Amino acid sequence: ELQKTSGVAHQKADLGDPRKWVLGDIEGYGRVLADVQADVKELKLQRLSLRLKELDSNMLKVNTRKEEIVRFNKAKTDAEFAKMLKIRTLAPEYSETQSQLRKNIRVSLERLMGI
Repeated sequence: ELQKTSGVAHQKADLGDPRKWVLGDIEGYGRVLADVQADVKELKLQRLSLRLKELDSNMLKVNTRKEEIVRFNKAKTDAEFAKMLKIRTLAPEYSETQSQLRKNIRVSLERLMGI
């Protein structure tokens, strides 16, 4: 009688309810538990991937700020470098992109204000 199963195809939702299980369902319980373990592993991998992306983004920001600090410190002690920083301009293709972005922002703002 202990070997007798409940005859039900159990699902993950059934794990929390001991009334749905009998001792004969131990193999089914193991299969459902294995499915849950696979789901947990997948979720952990997804979380880790998101954290790595966030870390990469933060590292890029930190490195950029670090480079800026180095430039500003050099500008404090080197007058020629400070002058170069002040007169530095964008390359033509970036200048054109900047102008187009500013125009698009202006058009977007005008549309929003008109709505």
